[in-house]
Amino acid sequence: MQRLQDDYLAAYRSLKLTRDANGVLVAEFHSNGGPFIFTAQDHTEFVDAFYRIAQDRANKIVILTGAGGEFIPEIDFSSFGNVADPGVWSQVHDEGVGARFTTRAFRLWRI
Repeated sequence: MQRLQDDYLAAYRSLKLTRDANGVLVAEFHSNGGPFIFTAQDHTEFVDAFYRIAQDRANKIVILTGAGGEFIPEIDFSSFGNVADPGVWSQVHDEGVGARFTTRAFRLWRI
């Protein structure tokens, strides 16, 4: 299998991705370098981010962490719109369901 480009490592505004020579990828959630405020835009971007992380065979171990000593301390619920509206909730739901991790990714996190 061909190895994917590392261009995704700097592609996400709220996810700082760094990988060492041993294949340990650290995914740090942040907002402008500080504690992470989870938004609808992040929700959308993370679908792609975690898919690409899972597909990159150079990643042997994935560590999830958060800037400022906190993982996900705040959620901007207003950024998601009216989640009581079935159309809005359906998009949020479908993005989450679409964020399928491959079997390989699950094996990475069980190491």
